[in-house]
Amino acid sequence: MNFKITNITCGLLAVAFSALAVIAAPELTCNVTKTPDGYLHQLSRSSDCDTCWEDTNGGVLARKQVYDQNKVQSLTDQSLTSKLCHDNIIYKSTCGSNTNSTDYRQQTGDNRLVTEERARCTYTCSSPISDPKASQSTPVTPVTKQNLTWPILLGVGVCVCVGVLTAVILYINCRKKKACRPVVNYIKEQEVLVEIPDVN
Repeated sequence: MNFKITNITCGLLAVAFSALAVIAAPELTCNVTKTPDGYLHQLSRSSDCDTCWEDTNGGVLARKQVYDQNKVQSLTDQSLTSKLCHDNIIYKSTCGSNTNSTDYRQQTGDNRLVTEERARCTYTCSSPISDPKASQSTPVTPVTKQNLTWPILLGVGVCVCVGVLTAVILYINCRKKKACRPVVNYIKEQEVLVEIPDVN
């Protein structure tokens, strides 16, 4: 019985840590470097969701795997090489629960569990090319389009379940072992006679 309970506890802990890993994704950063082909905008990690690269005016340089060949030299899952220098390029990654199509979600109004991450790739175009400080890593916090109470509730629920399960395991183990039982001093009841005088 103890072996099965231990496996259940380990399983619940694995689920709890998996949920925390999903909630706390690594920070998304972007570095810009001058290359012979143009300006490489390199992300710290790739995304399997809908992606978009935009300039500061909102002009789309690339969306998903399609890019403007007049402005972009090349595009990968983790980088964009622009032909011209841009002081700021904004990268967006939008993930949803039912489909990866942003257009579908906008048409149907299905915005459940939709999260959007952004990274700002900054480069000082007016600086000398050899200046290593021209490229800046810009951390960005994920932005959600809706309230993220469900992951918080999931985490709290898992913690409560693990706590209750641990208490039950300790109770069962202590009940089986006499060493865990608390020592109780029993006090024998004593009879006390109190005489009440008659007031007649």
